[in-house]
Amino acid sequence: RGQVLISYRSQGLAEALPLGRGFWAQEELQSTFKDVADRLDDFGPSAEGLAEAALGLANLAARGLGLEGAPALLGGRERVGDLYAPVLAQLPDLLREASSGLPDDTGARPTEGSASEYAKDMNLLLVQFEGDGLDETPELERRLGAASASGAPRGNIKKKTLPGMHLTPTYNEPPDLFDGTDAMGRAALSSEAPFDTALLGAGARLDGLVDALDKFLDPASPDVKTAERPPRVVLKGLTANDLRHPLDRRQTKALERIPGIGEAVRRVVSIVEQNIYQDNISSSVLVGEHQYPWLNKLLEHACSVLDIPKEQRPELFVRQNPVPNAYTLAVQSKRPFVVVHTALLELMCEDEVEAVIAHELGHLKCEHGTWLSAANIVLLGASTLPLPVRILGPILDRIQEELMIWQRAAELSCDRAALLVAQEPWVPVSVMVKLSGGGASAPGKEVLPRQQLEAFLQQAQKYDEAKAEAGLIGSMLNMTSQRTHPLPVLRARELRRWADSEQFRRILFDGKASEASP
Repeated sequence: RGQVLISYRSQGLAEALPLGRGFWAQEELQSTFKDVADRLDDFGPSAEGLAEAALGLANLAARGLGLEGAPALLGGRERVGDLYAPVLAQLPDLLREASSGLPDDTGARPTEGSASEYAKDMNLLLVQFEGDGLDETPELERRLGAASASGAPRGNIKKKTLPGMHLTPTYNEPPDLFDGTDAMGRAALSSEAPFDTALLGAGARLDGLVDALDKFLDPASPDVKTAERPPRVVLKGLTANDLRHPLDRRQTKALERIPGIGEAVRRVVSIVEQNIYQDNISSSVLVGEHQYPWLNKLLEHACSVLDIPKEQRPELFVRQNPVPNAYTLAVQSKRPFVVVHTALLELMCEDEVEAVIAHELGHLKCEHGTWLSAANIVLLGASTLPLPVRILGPILDRIQEELMIWQRAAELSCDRAALLVAQEPWVPVSVMVKLSGGGASAPGKEVLPRQQLEAFLQQAQKYDEAKAEAGLIGSMLNMTSQRTHPLPVLRARELRRWADSEQFRRILFDGKASEASP
């Protein structure tokens, strides 16, 4: 559909290789490079199998050492075919080239024949970056324009200028080796590490580059047609660790390391939960076969998909409230329950309501009950609680910030539960957009249009750009530390990232087809 050229001073082989020119240019190593290349050729097709076996052993060892981020960094069997095998295939030729000496072609300018190297009947996009002092795009543009002026047939030539340098849009940050988190995930929690602002800025530049290429290659995309939903799968054997977000694991461990707090919370919160349960059973509508039967059907289906046994399934209440919301509590030694406000049912379509219910079930699947109750006590304020519970007030006040960070992390795990039930990202993203105000003018109750949801996701890029422009001082002015949920655009992006992940696809692949998918 078109040709794209990102132009700057060409880089020679010496600069592309790791360890620097000094290592690869050593004459005494050239014969070794050639021998290694020959041995790699001898492995032939078996090299891929060896790489797969080595990868499996490395992942097993990493888990044994408690390096949660290593499996995500190394990848699984799928990474052999799309990464490791192609790299292995290129190594022999690369080593042979190094064994014959490295040509010094750094800074080579475009040759006079450059204009003839591109198909003349296709449009061409020249991409340049504002910060590249050695950029050769103007020279290429002049030569291509001269070729067109001479009568040679050629498609349209367009130029796109992007901020930064050609090195800045290189966001491919590996996850943290110990807990598997990364900059985008930490941004969703508002708990950034020192260099995260720079990483997010690089990610925004990469998104800008991708957007420019997309618009050039497909400028007039037709309206996206909604395909018929395939039968959903029931995820037999699904465990909490299958969907728990790395940040959820990290923050839960951080709370559990506080001496005595876990046991103190468990002993006292049941009093609060029991009072809330009594309030709901007396003032709300209990969903069942005769009251809100359609909601009961959604609850049963979501529980089946997430493999929640019947004896552990929660009760569901509908409560009159003008604020669209839902929440979950797990009364100790009693049946857990979920509460949905009437305003949420009025705003959402049936698929979206199911996603909300699935999100709440995620709290139960991931066993969030104790710390979720503690966070709710902080939100209610100790003075409004029964007298026996007020003793927790001073303790919880001291860990309030940690509790809020934990709760935001827990919501990311629950978003994954919603995705696993919907089994496509657009329904749960539509929920987030509507709760952010995106459904105010919708003509009817249905999932929002795909174009609107994608536009909402693109707001995360603008947030990253603003964050990068604010710099270190702006990052220190954290305005989200008291939020119970992640920022909506970052939360939606985090969900979309997981929907594209191999982990999500593998969970669905291992599931079994549902016989009664609505």
